[in-house]
Amino acid sequence: ADEIGSAVVYLSSAEAAYITGTTLHVNGGMAML
Repeated sequence: ADEIGSAVVYLSSAEAAYITGTTLHVNGGMAML
């Protein structure tokens, strides 16, 4: 749950302004793609 929250906070911040058209895998490193 902490990983999801951290991803949401990051994606809603100004630092993520240039992230478009990508899939963000939040899985704790269980699947390395």
